[in-house]
Amino acid sequence: MIAARDYDVVFVGGGLSALLLLKALRGTLPGRVAVVDPSPPLEQPPVHWSYWSLGATPFDHFAVGAWRRARVADAPPEPIAPHTMRLVRSTDVFADLCAALEGVEWLRTTARSISRRGNLYEVATDDGALRTSRVFDSAPEVAPEFPTPGRPRALLSGTGLRVTADRPVFDSETATLFDPLDERSFAYVLPLGPAEALVESASFGPTGQGADRAPLLRYLETRHPGARFAVDHEEYGEIPLGFAPARTAGPGHVLLGAKRGLVKPSAGYGIVRIAEETEHLARLWRRRRPLPTTWRTGPHWRLLDEGFLRLATADPGRPLALLREVMRAIPLSQSLSFIDEELSLRQLPPLMRSAYPVVFGKL
Repeated sequence: MIAARDYDVVFVGGGLSALLLLKALRGTLPGRVAVVDPSPPLEQPPVHWSYWSLGATPFDHFAVGAWRRARVADAPPEPIAPHTMRLVRSTDVFADLCAALEGVEWLRTTARSISRRGNLYEVATDDGALRTSRVFDSAPEVAPEFPTPGRPRALLSGTGLRVTADRPVFDSETATLFDPLDERSFAYVLPLGPAEALVESASFGPTGQGADRAPLLRYLETRHPGARFAVDHEEYGEIPLGFAPARTAGPGHVLLGAKRGLVKPSAGYGIVRIAEETEHLARLWRRRRPLPTTWRTGPHWRLLDEGFLRLATADPGRPLALLREVMRAIPLSQSLSFIDEELSLRQLPPLMRSAYPVVFGKL
């Protein structure tokens, strides 16, 4: 008989990556399963997630907007095929994923540490210890910490506004990307109709910018003189950027999400990669194969990401200039492939030439 604090599987952290894997493994998880997280996702403020993909993803049927064309700042619109860009609401995604939690115990407490005890793992929480044979860990603050201490790190922060204009001002078919707001921030505009859009700011740096709607409203008024905008929804978010831990407490301690290394350090982008890696882990689980405890990209991508993070902490204006030059150097569809790490080594030289003046302070 299983003791009161013993579980077969424990998820430390109950965010997107944990819930995706719980749904993918539904019906195959043994015995008692627990999620350790003091704040269930449906109780958190709603936010929007934008992403692009080459094929279908688990999020597509929640999309409130989709675009096959985009522009960078003032450049003419261009197709982004074979990619499609979409926008979803976190509440829609989480409502679907939480419906798959039947039989899972949600423990509203905070995990403090994960340690190995022979063939088992002990998760120390504010409400006592949990013993388990398998831990899926997406909690950045629990050792091994994320981002990895001693490696370059930065923070991507931004405000999002869902706005309604008093007249048609948006091109519903075209998303606007990387449009400068100031020397260290840029804007995205994702139109949801001729008079409605989600407008987001983003900045890289050692610290977050804090929620601030004023720059986005000034941006809209400058781009669309004479129009007036009402804010229907406001959100703010911060994404830690850095490198995943190289090892865990043992082979049964598997990292998930950003902590696994699935959010690209030089972009803060990872929602599609998280979904793809979830399917990979689920296939291995169903075949009873060992699960890799962490994930690493290729060495040349790690080198590029490390350089980007060093720029972001030394001079927060440099990442914006670097992205602007990269986007100008190649078609937008290739820029998206670059962020997805899907360009071959032979396709990288034009990007490197465009980045050189920024990296070495020539711009």
